Amino acid sequence: MKRSFSVLLAVCMILALLAGCAGGQQADRPSLSFKAGTYTKEVNGMHGPITVEVTVNENSIVDAKVTSTMETPGIGTYAGEQIASQIVQYQSLDVDALTGATITSNAVKSAVEACLAEAGGDLNALKAPRERARLDKLEYTADVVVVGGGGAGLTATATALEEGASVILIESTDILGGNSLVVGGFMNTPIPELQDYFLEERSASMESLITDALAEEPVSEEHAALQAAVRADYEAYLKTDKTMFDSVNWFTLQTWNGGDKLGDLTIVKKLCSEAYDAMQWLISNGMQFRDTVTLGGGALYTRSRYAVLPNGLGYITAIRSAIDKHAKNDNLTIMTGTKGTELILEGDRVVGVKAVNRKTNQEITLRANKGVVLSTGGFAGNVELRVKYCQGEKWPDLGSSVLTTNTAGVTGDGIFMAEAAGAELVNMEQIQLLPYCNPWTGQVNDTVGGGDGSSIFINKEGRRFVREDGRRDEMSKAIIAQTDSLMYIFGNAKCYGVEDFHDAKTLGGQSVGYFLDNNLYGFVVGDTLEEIASQLGFPAENLKETLDSYNAHVKDGTADEFGRVTFKNTLEEGPYIAFPRRPAAHHTMGGVRIDTQAHALRADGSIVKGLYCAGEITGVVHGTNRIGGNAIVDYLVFGREAGRNAAHGR
Repeated sequence: MKRSFSVLLAVCMILALLAGCAGGQQADRPSLSFKAGTYTKEVNGMHGPITVEVTVNENSIVDAKVTSTMETPGIGTYAGEQIASQIVQYQSLDVDALTGATITSNAVKSAVEACLAEAGGDLNALKAPRERARLDKLEYTADVVVVGGGGAGLTATATALEEGASVILIESTDILGGNSLVVGGFMNTPIPELQDYFLEERSASMESLITDALAEEPVSEEHAALQAAVRADYEAYLKTDKTMFDSVNWFTLQTWNGGDKLGDLTIVKKLCSEAYDAMQWLISNGMQFRDTVTLGGGALYTRSRYAVLPNGLGYITAIRSAIDKHAKNDNLTIMTGTKGTELILEGDRVVGVKAVNRKTNQEITLRANKGVVLSTGGFAGNVELRVKYCQGEKWPDLGSSVLTTNTAGVTGDGIFMAEAAGAELVNMEQIQLLPYCNPWTGQVNDTVGGGDGSSIFINKEGRRFVREDGRRDEMSKAIIAQTDSLMYIFGNAKCYGVEDFHDAKTLGGQSVGYFLDNNLYGFVVGDTLEEIASQLGFPAENLKETLDSYNAHVKDGTADEFGRVTFKNTLEEGPYIAFPRRPAAHHTMGGVRIDTQAHALRADGSIVKGLYCAGEITGVVHGTNRIGGNAIVDYLVFGREAGRNAAHGR
């Protein structure tokens, strides 16, 4: 898998070069001179130290590489690799930072520059401007044009190629993967053979979730039919010796209910019924999952499966492997640093895309013989748009003081491209704040990973205040109401599967020990509750009361005063860990109305011919609150649907 990923990255670089995104070394550039040897420098990146090693001979840069990094997998790590590689390729420090990873790019350039200075290099000569090549072709044609290179766009690309279509994929940043690279790393689907792992005996509290949902007054015939299907599934389960109940119908009902029934139930049914097949498709393309199922943050039920690789890297790697299987010299063109600006219509049909190369400012026309797929994501990172559409009674302040988990290139532009072509926008006021974010960066990659769902949330007074297995919007609102709008995630070594927290890893694969040793981001550990309380500055007796109450509910399996119903292990023994978190703008649930075939729809329900949408750009899937772990399911299921239908123009 790693080899396939690297090969495809190289293919994309070559395509970018052919598209004029970088230029070669000029013949009249000054000659270089160095003291031969290998030099090493360490600089600070976005998330921690980056170590760079540079080897030179008397007149050239032989090699440059990042030997150690804590940057985001697939984004910062990729940027570091590419900057170092381009410096060697062009024998120059005049290389462009990768959009989407500017901080990391500049840090690596700085480290290489320091190495070359130590080697006696002429920095003026090394920084002399290179001439950038311009595009030699301003119009391209393929069966399918995909706009947006995140999870949905890459999935649509892979599927269209599988169906025999030719594809042009454009991405506004220099890095493929988008927000799909910085996710928590888990997806949801019923997996009966793994779910029984979580419980040793049937849980009354979890069963109450089912009976409560079935007792609810149906709001439509479709709702009543779904309840009846869940009831039949549940009655069949009661006749077995299984400890964990789940079914596609129950997954569907929870997802729809979890978004306050605002999502299109037909769409939700498709999402949940095809989740398992999407997982199997990933596995067939090299995806590696952990062999256990747990409760992912905000997932509401124990059906979440984590990737082996950190964050979303495993998913993107597998999807790019699928692309690699079907890519040929003449059927795939990938243009990074290329921003879609407008859809081209002939009559009432979308037939292409106007775009601009962000490095040369040249306008490009992309013709689609069969269909255009928009997969440009949402707008949670766009302060202006989220204030305009989403700020209100539920979220009174969504201004610049609210950080975001989103990557830089995801700004919501594609939503309005679709609207201009006639598509209807729905539920634009719906936004999700993610509760578990770093208070200084807004990211989740430094959250301690590998937990079994036993951790709890405590406020600055040392007390719990919300159910940790609940809805993300409810958790976020509860955190905002606490002192300094802050909470701590609190757990012990047992729930994270380690003996020493220095050996633990974050969701991004970083060493927790580094944060502890360098007093970064408020991480604290202690063998006793008193030690933790002392470091965090609240009364130890508060924390003890909190833990006594929580542990009692774990032991008897009953729902607690906050409504938590999922329990695994008690938190009775140290060592303990606590680290601060604050909500950040994460996911927008509004966007383009689509049908189950991923067609963009007009307000009257008719299809915008030739236009397909997938991923966070759509607005009918998640309702008021996206269930944790369903974003990956969303981009896989509807990315495949969009790619399949666009490939055949149907």
